[in-house]
Amino acid sequence: MYTMDQAERLAAEALRQKFAEWSDQFALFGNGEFATKKGEFFYFGFQSVKYIETRDDKYFNYGPNCISVHCETGECRFLNIHEVLALKPFKAG
Repeated sequence: MYTMDQAERLAAEALRQKFAEWSDQFALFGNGEFATKKGEFFYFGFQSVKYIETRDDKYFNYGPNCISVHCETGECRFLNIHEVLALKPFKAG
């Protein structure tokens, strides 16, 4: 079983691989507010590095911006907008 820290490292690596050409442009986001565990999955939000650094809306990356990591297998998967809306991974309760 993976810990939150281990899952975060897996998510960061999956993000780097998916956006290899733009690896310096996306990063996990939120200092814990966009990192959670629900059921069998850890969920992590990500955003453009320029937005994280500046908080300037012109750099905001719209979309689901969420990656899940299975707590047993470590499998990483990017969620689509329908999954994010249905799961609401960062909403308490």
